[in-house]
Amino acid sequence: MSSKKKTLDTLKLMVTDGCNLSCIYCVPELQTRKLRRKKGLKHAELIRLVRALLPQGVAHIDIRGGEPLIKKWIYPFLEEMQRVPQIRRISLLTNGVVLKDHAAELHAMGLTEVGVHMDSLNFEKYMKITRGDHLYRVHAGLQEAATANKVGFDRIKIYVSILRGFNHKEIIDFALLTKEHPYEVVFLEYKAHDAGEAKSNRGELQYPLEKIQEEIDHFQRLFPVKNTSIPGKVYRFEDGCVMGGRERGLIRFVRPSEHHRCDRCSRIFLTTDGLLSPCFLVDKAVDLQPLLDCKEGQEVAGVLEATKKVVRSRPRKLPRQEKPFRLCAQFSFLDE
Repeated sequence: MSSKKKTLDTLKLMVTDGCNLSCIYCVPELQTRKLRRKKGLKHAELIRLVRALLPQGVAHIDIRGGEPLIKKWIYPFLEEMQRVPQIRRISLLTNGVVLKDHAAELHAMGLTEVGVHMDSLNFEKYMKITRGDHLYRVHAGLQEAATANKVGFDRIKIYVSILRGFNHKEIIDFALLTKEHPYEVVFLEYKAHDAGEAKSNRGELQYPLEKIQEEIDHFQRLFPVKNTSIPGKVYRFEDGCVMGGRERGLIRFVRPSEHHRCDRCSRIFLTTDGLLSPCFLVDKAVDLQPLLDCKEGQEVAGVLEATKKVVRSRPRKLPRQEKPFRLCAQFSFLDE
């Protein structure tokens, strides 16, 4: 077993499974939104667990949901993490609906990277995909995050799931954003949730990743970007966006697990209900809730042993995916 497999530096923190949108791939039938959500930990309990995990080598925190920004306690949490010397990077993935109201505050609290999942630039199509009339809010949030003299995040990523019949004619429009703005656009391939869905009309939503890249390259040649720490195939237009001597305007084509190497993985996942896991693709997890029985202010005992157990349980190779990537909660697997 490689020694690299025992390392740990990134905590993927799922703060909620709730969301203020109801996208067709996360919620295929609108009525399923009424299903009872998991009862998560109280925010004070989740913060205690994160504090206990920090000494185990965590230097990066990636915050995920659902929609993290619907949790008001996320702001004092970020403020607290900013005071931790070993934290070198904090990132967050949002649908951007309330980003404008909080971009400056998030940046001031130490957030250096923000990802926005936005599946259409057209108001009508956006509403059909998300069942929400909020695209103008998302545009405003991106503008706030990208304006250097206001906020100026180090990295702004736009994730777009291409769905045949919904937004596949917007591929070039999304790619062109990298010329006009300091964005990195990440194209995701939709896949049917199971065999039954693949045979249904929903299976026709898939739009091959190779075709997405081919269409952009036919419009204007893409140039590969070398010597980058970003996993996967990274490209940019020849006249893409370069700001302050730093290359921006990147385009990526991502199948979430295609470029992942289990033997080099340095991530662990903490869910809103206190489960610590090496990967969302495996069922192995340790429930940290019982470790919270100690009084507030006391050290949470047993976290070191639990973390070692989780790291040891990392798979030797990428597990077979019975249910292909799709849900927002699984976006944790995407980022560096």
